[in-house]
Amino acid sequence: MFLLLLRVCIVPLIVVGGTLAQRRFGNAVGGLLIGLPLTSLPLLWLVALQHGNDFASSMTGAIVLGASAQVVVIWVYAALAPRISPTLALCGALGTFVFMIGALNLLNLSVVLASVVATAGFAVALYWWPHTESGSEESGRYRIVLRVVISAGFTLFLVTLAGRIGPGFLGLIAALPIMSLTMAFVTHRELGANASAQFLHGVTKGSFSYVASMLVLADMLRTGNIGLAFLCATGVAVVIQLAVQSLDAFPGIKRAFHASLLPSKLSIRH
Repeated sequence: MFLLLLRVCIVPLIVVGGTLAQRRFGNAVGGLLIGLPLTSLPLLWLVALQHGNDFASSMTGAIVLGASAQVVVIWVYAALAPRISPTLALCGALGTFVFMIGALNLLNLSVVLASVVATAGFAVALYWWPHTESGSEESGRYRIVLRVVISAGFTLFLVTLAGRIGPGFLGLIAALPIMSLTMAFVTHRELGANASAQFLHGVTKGSFSYVASMLVLADMLRTGNIGLAFLCATGVAVVIQLAVQSLDAFPGIKRAFHASLLPSKLSIRH
């Protein structure tokens, strides 16, 4: 009963938190929170409790492999959003995911190499992010109920399916960024393509910590200490995300530093 309650509640609560953050702080911040491993870690914890550490470790490794497909899917939706309807953009993104998963299976990458490819992919995606104008930051009529139902249903589906299919295939299914695409789709319909692209840009920035935490978790789960494994994965996610945010804020800090020095330079000249 307790595990059933966790299955139904834990991931939807995180989605509600991301939605409220999107309302309060804007699309980019909401995307950043959803990009963090806030939904994947609880899902994998439930799988580990029910099916054991080895199963969860293999599933986590498959998720790392699928992260390379995630970055392409997210970028494709952001690129298609200004040109076509939300429904067609979503279909294009889902079709891209299926194609990428098939291609990655043929490559047969190791977990470490897959994490390197995924990290490089997210970096390239940010560098060549599709140009968008500033989107609306209004709250709109966000369909929180729809998001909660989808997140709860997807989590129940994966955890229930875990005992019937292998961890590798299950991990690839879990790698589908269903929450990111759902929230991007709803944001696209309510606030437009630019707001949706801003949201997905935030997701991409948060995905570096996602990849790092999944890599650490896949290795640490083999030690047999589930608590330590998830603690280390969470710690790595926090450290990586703080580093990414620090790099992002560096240009602003540099400009502020030069601006503070400007008055003193002028006074010296006079």
